[in-house]
Amino acid sequence: MKTPILLRAAVALVLGPLGAFGSSAGVVQTLGAGSAVSFVQFSADFTANTTLANNYSEGGLLFSHTGFANDNGGCGYAGVNCEANPGDGYSQAFSGNYFATAGTNAYIRISSGVTRLTAIEFAADSGYGSINLLWETWLDNTRTGSGRVALGSGGVGGVMGLRDEDGFNEVRLYAFDSPADSSGYSVPAIDSVRAFSVPLPGTLALALGALGLMAGLHRRRRLG
Repeated sequence: MKTPILLRAAVALVLGPLGAFGSSAGVVQTLGAGSAVSFVQFSADFTANTTLANNYSEGGLLFSHTGFANDNGGCGYAGVNCEANPGDGYSQAFSGNYFATAGTNAYIRISSGVTRLTAIEFAADSGYGSINLLWETWLDNTRTGSGRVALGSGGVGGVMGLRDEDGFNEVRLYAFDSPADSSGYSVPAIDSVRAFSVPLPGTLALALGALGLMAGLHRRRRLG
């Protein structure tokens, strides 16, 4: 019996993203667009954040930062301020408004609230010419992972991703001038945020049960 196209599509939608994570535990860091998120549920590009608001919400995600509180560190528009060499351009993933900050130990926070994300990726850059990022993932106020990545030099960053089958609901991003630094003056910037959330086991079981019911009904119609 051939499976109806609609049913095959539904199965792919529910199960497809799960295959991208495998069975490894812990947070996996990736580089490049599409390396962590192949199916987008949440997204933000900050186009509407014309006031450079801190505590900014878009696409099911909440963004905030420490550091300069009044004007987002003087940032917000690609090619203006927060660059080591103004005018040399951010990565190609940056366009229009972006989200950034600057200050001692300043970081950008990406939060999904009660939703548990399993993958996120974003364009990242820095006010320094050398792009040295320190990231942390958090789940319910407990840090679940951390790591470092050097995205590039010359004031041009790139896209980084994080994925964890156990999930996280907060990401913090710092940017220092040295790959060895864990504190000091930090100037991170992000744009083009994309994220995905695998359903919790109970939700997934309900979805699979519904798919099984659909298949059973289709089989009964064919036999009838």
